[in-house]
This record gives sequence, C-alpha cells and structure tokens, in this order.
Amino acid sequence: MLVIAAVSGGGGNGNGNSNEIPDAADRGGVEVSLTTPSLEAPIVVDTVSAEQKTTIAGPITINSSGDDVRKLQQRLTDLGFAPGPIDGEFGESTQQATWAYKKLILKVPREELRASNSASQVTPEMWLAMQDDIAIPPRRPQGAGTQHMEIYLPEQVAIVFHDDQPVLIAHISSGELDASGQPAEFCEIGAFDTDEKGNVLDPPVEKAICAKAKTPGGVFKFYREFEGNRVSALGGMRNPAYFNYGIAVHGAFEVPLYPASHGCIRLNHAISENFLDLVDRSDLVFVWGHDGKEPEQYTENERLPSFNYADPNATTTTSSTTTTSTTVAPTTTVAPATTKPATTTTAPATTVAVTTTTTESAP
Repeated sequence: MLVIAAVSGGGGNGNGNSNEIPDAADRGGVEVSLTTPSLEAPIVVDTVSAEQKTTIAGPITINSSGDDVRKLQQRLTDLGFAPGPIDGEFGESTQQATWAYKKLILKVPREELRASNSASQVTPEMWLAMQDDIAIPPRRPQGAGTQHMEIYLPEQVAIVFHDDQPVLIAHISSGELDASGQPAEFCEIGAFDTDEKGNVLDPPVEKAICAKAKTPGGVFKFYREFEGNRVSALGGMRNPAYFNYGIAVHGAFEVPLYPASHGCIRLNHAISENFLDLVDRSDLVFVWGHDGKEPEQYTENERLPSFNYADPNATTTTSSTTTTSTTVAPTTTVAPATTKPATTTTAPATTVAVTTTTTESAP
C-alpha cells in the first residue's frame, strides 16, 4: 500500500532530516512483555486535616480572577499540571488543567465532563480535597535516571515522567471517534509536492484522500522532533514529537473535551512551547487505548496508524502553490460531494515536501 506523508523541511530538535524513515520498532511499536498490571494512579497518600487547609470564598471557573484562582493555579502546578502563569486569571490553560485534574484525580468520565455545565468549576469542597497529599505514580515505572510518557486515551490525559515523577500532566485530544466508538473516517484535500515515485511536482498537486482518525494503543518511542510550526498536507502542528509513523504529540489551538484530531495527540499550544524540552528521542511512549487493553497487549497490526487512501467520491487534478505562515490554525473541511471535487479551506502553510514512507497526521 502506498503511504503518502507531507513534511515541511528542516528537522528542528530531532535528527535534522525531515525525510527520515523510522526503524521498524519506531514505525510499528516496541515489543515489551507485560510483566505487571497497570498501577492505580493517582493515590491519596494522606488526608490533610481541615485546620491545615485554606478555603475559597465560592466556586471559581473560567474567567474568574483573584487570590482564589491564584491558589488553585499554584496547587495544580505543584501536582504537575500546567495551568499557565500563576497570575490569578482563570483562562484557557487553567481550564484545561482543571479538566485534566477532574478526569485523572476525581475520575470523572470524559463524556460526563463534556456534558456538564460546570466542567471547569472548582467548588470549595473540591478545593479542600485538592489539598490532601496526592501522589501520581506512573503505571509503568522506569526507575531513576529515566523519562517516559504515558497517554491515557479513555481519560484523554497524558503525563510526562522524569525519574517516575510527573513533570507534565495535560489534557489532550486524540483521534476522533464515530458514534460506535471507532476511529472516524475523514476525507480531505491535501497538497502533495512529490508523486508516488518521489519525483518533485511543481506546482504541488491537490489530492482528495481519506483515512481513519486512528490513535493506536501500544508501546512506542519518540523518533523525531520538529521545533516550530510544521505544516503537512493535511494541516499544521506546533513543536511535534513523532512516535508512530506520522502520529505526533503536538501543540494545537483547539483541544476540546472530546477526541477530535486525525490521530495525533493534541496539547494546548501554550504547553507545546516547552514540550520538546521535556522529552527526548528514544523515550518510551505507552498508549492505553479506548478498548481497555494494556499497551503491551496490542499486536503489530493494531499498533499501525490508518494510512491514506484515495477518496472514492472525489477526483482532483487542480494544482496549487504554497505560502508561508508564522502561526498554525486548524483545518476546516467541506465534505466531498458525489459529483464535484471535494473542497477545503486551510490555514496558510509553509513550503512542504513529501515522502512516500510515512503518513503524516493533521492536528
């Protein structure tokens, strides 16, 4: 099967070669035996007495401000979450850190949180409980001197561990799901500047392609990083770190309370500014899938992403040129009609190059 990937030039913090083909382990996952079950995380180590706790005057939520918000931000930061600057302003970063706390610590199901009118609210009772002694151990301890990442798709939360201590706990958005809970199909127009044999196309050619928005479970390794804005044939990413073909952890401007990507792991764009400082090439990435299996239990085939295929309902022969941009915005797609070519509106893109080795996920 032909696998088409759009890449965008220099290699950033990675190996400097945007056309690198990951080795077999990187492309298909890492074979690791399941020797221990998942550890329960997080754990309330000790309950702090009420006399030692502070209180907040009332519920706080998005757009709240003041000392109570500042206290919340400091506690989230101490635990490893990323609420943004401790400035007393309950903005987007603090909102997403609160979502991650509720999903991971309070174990609020993501669908229940999404349906709630108070998803971002922190009540006085919740604040009191947040001050207990809480530990967040990894489900796959690696030992001293190590770092790794764990991605929990059911909770839509990801954690980076250094020396088995959380240095980043983040709300994420992974591959979109359909009504049955399976990876959703998407069909879009992509701009490709090489053909199937690797010959340069000038100007690039727009092709209508489809794929499944699959984020596979399994054990992987980061194999390439790219610093800055990266524009693929299907969209843009900020500071991506790749771990499974074209699937990357990357910054995005939209990280909703539900799986919404083409397969990648979206982080808040503010978090992504420092993300590459926290992970290195060859760091292990453990992904727990929606089906409840352990990362080590996925077969080689199950670990593969969905590869692009021609949209059966649209044909495109239009060529296009590319422009440059300093920002990344999400791609908006118009579904293809049965008698007309599919159309799309995309953010401005940096000049792209295309290989025929890996599939590049859009944000």
